[in-house]
Amino acid sequence: MQVLITGAEQGADGKGVLALAIIMDLETGKTVYRMEFMLPEALRTPEHKVQFTGNAFIDGKWFVCTHNEVLIFDTWPPRTPVDRITIPGFNDLHHCMEWRGNLAISNTGLETVDVVSFSGELLERYDLLRDEPDARKIDSDVDYRLIADTKPHLRHGNHLFEHDGELWTGQLKTFDAVCTSDLSKRLSIEVGMPHDGVWLNGRLFFTTTNGHLVAFDPARGMSREVYNLLEMTEGLNQLGWCRGVCSIPGDTDRVIVMFSRLRRSKWKDFGYWIKYGHNIPTSNISMYNLAERKCEHRWAVGEGEGYQVFQVDVLPDEKCV
Repeated sequence: MQVLITGAEQGADGKGVLALAIIMDLETGKTVYRMEFMLPEALRTPEHKVQFTGNAFIDGKWFVCTHNEVLIFDTWPPRTPVDRITIPGFNDLHHCMEWRGNLAISNTGLETVDVVSFSGELLERYDLLRDEPDARKIDSDVDYRLIADTKPHLRHGNHLFEHDGELWTGQLKTFDAVCTSDLSKRLSIEVGMPHDGVWLNGRLFFTTTNGHLVAFDPARGMSREVYNLLEMTEGLNQLGWCRGVCSIPGDTDRVIVMFSRLRRSKWKDFGYWIKYGHNIPTSNISMYNLAERKCEHRWAVGEGEGYQVFQVDVLPDEKCV
């Protein structure tokens, strides 16, 4: 079994400095393919994050988000983008997915969800702050691609998904997920800040950055079940920054969850050891048996302290290398 992981090499401050897409073989725990990418000089400053975040396969092509572009690859494994989608209103893109024949994009820096054509025309912009009277105003004359950081964010939308035929997004800062076209439609996560929201085996799963899985079951009126991953992981008292989650084909009990290493100074590393009794875990992916509520295996991602990681997906056989 091989998995596709998107992320970045980290600088000393934890910021991504080189975007990465890697393929790992879970039988060996080895990286069998690695692709690097640097933002074009015209679209970056020294303060910019350089990373791959959310991605999607659409009509045989692979679409992946950077800070201010969506890159398109038509060969596998990915090597050189054949096209890109970028507009001045892009900043800190977190995810993309096909939506009604176009491309929906989580534009985290502007706190919007944008729908663009595959030729790059902005068709619809859902403003997640439209009910906030004192919210920032989007200036059409500003090239937001050249701005390294627009924080603080009030919502911080991230992963997109479809629910009841409508486009939804998770919102990190408000511990919830909302319908982009009707913000009154909401799912409360409560136990932590949600990152990825993914349909797995008929249930809608959210990761929370503090190490939970929250599953909503539409067959039971969207009843919620919470899995505390820390309690399910022996030998650790802290896990890391939890982002990606995916299912294993043919297995309804197990999921793969991905964690980025927490970034701290050497002094704080020592304080961490005193507090938790172990060193900070490296970036990793972990296999959890939800039926038995236990972690069955962990794999380090990257060398040394590991990479900054975002999305993980099990590859179909035809895309394994």
